[in-house]
Amino acid sequence: MINEIFSGLLSIFSIGPITGILIGILTGLLFGAIPGIAGIMAIAIILPITFYLSPIVGIPLLLGVYKAGTFGGSIPAILIRTPGSPPAVCTTFDGYPLAKQGKAGKALHMALIASVLGDTFSDLVLIFVAAPLSLLALKAGPAERCTLIFFALTIVGSVSGSSLIKGLISCAIGIWLSTIGISEVTGSTRFTFNISFLIGGISYIPMIIGLLALSEVISQVGLAGTGREIYLKKSEKRDDNRVTWPEFKANIKTIWKSSLIGTAIGALPGMGSTIAAFMAYAEAQRSSKNPEKFGSGILEGIAAPEAANNAVCGATMIPLLTLGIPGDDVTAILMGAFMIQGITPGPSIFFEHTRVIFGIYAGLLLCNLFNYVIAKMGFPIWIRLANSPKYIVFSIVTVLCFIGAYAINQSLFDVSTLVIFSLLGYFMKKMQYSPAAFIIGFILGPIFERTLDQSLTLSDGSLMIFITRPVSALFLLLAIIFTGSLVKKRIKKNKES
Repeated sequence: MINEIFSGLLSIFSIGPITGILIGILTGLLFGAIPGIAGIMAIAIILPITFYLSPIVGIPLLLGVYKAGTFGGSIPAILIRTPGSPPAVCTTFDGYPLAKQGKAGKALHMALIASVLGDTFSDLVLIFVAAPLSLLALKAGPAERCTLIFFALTIVGSVSGSSLIKGLISCAIGIWLSTIGISEVTGSTRFTFNISFLIGGISYIPMIIGLLALSEVISQVGLAGTGREIYLKKSEKRDDNRVTWPEFKANIKTIWKSSLIGTAIGALPGMGSTIAAFMAYAEAQRSSKNPEKFGSGILEGIAAPEAANNAVCGATMIPLLTLGIPGDDVTAILMGAFMIQGITPGPSIFFEHTRVIFGIYAGLLLCNLFNYVIAKMGFPIWIRLANSPKYIVFSIVTVLCFIGAYAINQSLFDVSTLVIFSLLGYFMKKMQYSPAAFIIGFILGPIFERTLDQSLTLSDGSLMIFITRPVSALFLLLAIIFTGSLVKKRIKKNKES
């Protein structure tokens, strides 16, 4: 078996696997950087090709797309406040303000460093402790997931801006809108107002593009000629276009802590990288010495979500490989790739396909290296595009917004959704309501409802299930501590002002 392990590790260093990884990284970066066109779309398109490739070539190719696509979403998030993928929403909070200061290069480099380190951390966890972690993940039932989401909802307080009340209102509206369509719990139709297009609910991608991206275009058009327009000018200072060693050292604790959060979330099937990014951002703000600077262009606000959402990539492979349970939609496609190759994920995979698995492990680490090098080489191109005349940039952004909204379901109703939420986002910004809190409610609302119903079904309606289960009780305790800490800081800030 030792010989097969070494053979697998060395097998990745041949022309076929390396070429596959390179193609995967380039494809993932391209798709990830286009707003609304998520990396999963690229994986789905490339999947049939892997049927004609060996497992050691085809699967690392898909993993390259997955990893690069996850990071690629941060590029437009930083440069034009348009997340290329849902997890990159958090990156817009501090990445875009930093870009407006002429430090887009610094923001991109921090996002890349945090992404690669978070990715590498979760890959190493996968390699060395996959089996024990998968057993723990399997024991996490509905009660644990419900209280985890409840804890995650306390993030709203961190992203509410100056008014906690407005943040809570934004979150509540997001939760309400997430209930539109067919209920996952009862199967009944809710709040569709006899509009057939709403039966499937509000499409997430058009909503988020409108709320964050197109609303920004409208804001900038409104500022035209007033002298208050935002121009992304590139700073000529060398240190403004890179991450200095002191800055890296100051953020390394945040990166590792966020990597741990992302790995833990990724190991739980059904959670996803968006939740990990929001939780890591909130924890970074809570534990920061300067929490009031979050949202103004602080490197911690970029490092935390990027490390967390990329750490999910390796961790989602834990339940897939050890238990045969896909952790998210991407690993569901990857499971199909394994099945195409005649490999069935599960406990026996490590004994029946040792060489392939350890070749894939080596491929995971090689993907991180290539992702860093290739993405870094492309930064000057992206920054130059963002620094083009605003009428060109905003025209391109607007076209990409409409293409991204339409491409998901090829539906003109999604285009209408884009326009409606762009107007909502514009007025929310004008009235200082938090789009971030709205998005948190929209994402977490359905998951909380589903896990709450499952938990109460198991306990015959008793709420004690959340207290009697140790992990569930721990998450409730953390939610109380986090909320108490937030309220204390708010009171202190109000007294000082």
